Amino acid sequence: MAELRLDPVQRRWVITGKRPSLPAALESGVECPFCPGNERFTPPSVYERKGKDGQWEVRVFPDRAPLFRIEGELDRAGEGMFDRMNAVGAHEILVATRRHGVTLAQLSVEEITEIVQVYRDRILDLKRDHRFRYVCLFKVQGRSGPPTQEHSYSQILATPVVPSLVEAEFRWSQFHFRRKERCVFCDIIQQERESARRVVDEAGGFISLCPYAARFPYELWILPIDHASSFEQDLAAEGRAASLAEILKTSLQRIERLSLRLRMVIHSEPNMDAKRPSEDWWSTIREDYHWHIEIVPELEPDLNDFGPEGFYFNPIPAEEAAVVLRALEPAAADPSQE
Repeated sequence: MAELRLDPVQRRWVITGKRPSLPAALESGVECPFCPGNERFTPPSVYERKGKDGQWEVRVFPDRAPLFRIEGELDRAGEGMFDRMNAVGAHEILVATRRHGVTLAQLSVEEITEIVQVYRDRILDLKRDHRFRYVCLFKVQGRSGPPTQEHSYSQILATPVVPSLVEAEFRWSQFHFRRKERCVFCDIIQQERESARRVVDEAGGFISLCPYAARFPYELWILPIDHASSFEQDLAAEGRAASLAEILKTSLQRIERLSLRLRMVIHSEPNMDAKRPSEDWWSTIREDYHWHIEIVPELEPDLNDFGPEGFYFNPIPAEEAAVVLRALEPAAADPSQE
């Protein structure tokens, strides 16, 4: 089993060790193991959302070469001054549709609503395992080739530690709350709605905007307007999944007018039922944190960062990016996709 090692300088967990060998699924001549009829080339489903015909519409199964494995114990241990543990967790693949070569943006609002509900349900289910302190849901589109040749899917990671980038968000949100007794994201939303310079869309209780200090050209965030720290709890309310699906579809359509290659990640609160390292572990997170979705189109790779020290260089200020994104009207729905 792979293991997690803690970098004591940057307090960052690193997975080290070999991943299991991938089964030779494609040697049989099957081009896409995610397509209907090829289920035998993937692990058995852990969750399926079925249509009226009884066939799966959304399917979730463990990754064939998981970074985190659900079996075993954490076995936390020290090695001199260093810390390590087994990479116990979950690594799941969520196939979003039966149709090959269709992007998430091309699906109907009703289909995206179903997918959002599955996102919610998988996070809720994985958080029942108190070994897992965080559940990360993300999507990388176009990395291995044109999306028209890919099968749309997302990945879910349940981990025994909080990823360092998300932990930094938690800590600075807590810092803002302790100073001002307000959520920093709520303050951002209020200011952005007043100025409207970086707002792209607002509908159904959600807002999409280009963040003031965007790291990447045309980086776009979707946030609930009313305060909510938990994606999965917020989306459990009646009608919320459908409302999010509408603005998510519109946002992805705008982004795809710029690039079919993109990254999307959901940031939500940690698993508050997990074993806590201390009694006050994120004790105010439900007041000071605000869940959100980050979407980044992948354009020219040399525009993404500036050297190895963690600085970002973005040649397109957020105000200009918002103007462009607002002008990029979402494509008309293809009746064949509805």
